[in-house]
Amino acid sequence: MSVYKLVEKHAVEHHNEYYEVRITDGKHPQSLFFTTNEENLEDVAADIIAKLEPNAKNWTVIPHRKDS
Repeated sequence: MSVYKLVEKHAVEHHNEYYEVRITDGKHPQSLFFTTNEENLEDVAADIIAKLEPNAKNWTVIPHRKDS
């Protein structure tokens, strides 16, 4: 089981590093933002998708890091 914390879009600025799972199944892409210490982001994202958007077929993980 992956360890992660979902983050609201307006709160991502408070994290030095966060990740986005972008679901691109329909006309309007949807994004879920999360933080994690896990190394395998694909597995974490797959767990998030399975739990929150089980019908999603096309998704991508996008890392976001603040520049120092």
